[in-house]
Amino acid sequence: MTTTPPEIADRLDRPDAQPTDKELEALANFRFALRKFLAFSEAAAADVGITMQWYQALLVIKTFRGGGHISIGELAEQLVIRDHSAAELVSRLDQAKLVKRKTDPADRRRSLVIMTPSGSRCLNRLALLHLRELRKIKGAFTSLFKAGSNEF
Repeated sequence: MTTTPPEIADRLDRPDAQPTDKELEALANFRFALRKFLAFSEAAAADVGITMQWYQALLVIKTFRGGGHISIGELAEQLVIRDHSAAELVSRLDQAKLVKRKTDPADRRRSLVIMTPSGSRCLNRLALLHLRELRKIKGAFTSLFKAGSNEF
């Protein structure tokens, strides 16, 4: 883990601190790379017939607690959306046969969400595309946090 050098941390903590030109440039480059990546992600998801939010939900469902299950409330928390929005999202994913719901055996009032084989195939295809794209553009992200840099 990289830490901010003390002289920079002290400067950043001052209320009157101003970013350097290099810091502003790094932030602008980071913002541009991030926007381009998000546009790529949206297009990649659309190419396989899903939305970017569906892709994000599939990522969370697959990785939360090792992919065993996730509740609607936990999914909402992970996606930073409201519970009822997560419930609607799961209904759409269920209709598309990407996930299925099951009743929580510990609390029958609660639904758990589980990835289907079709959902796993869709996620794997998109994840590989995203990883390939991130590897191509990693310099834009890492330049903002160069190890040992006096800028960050």
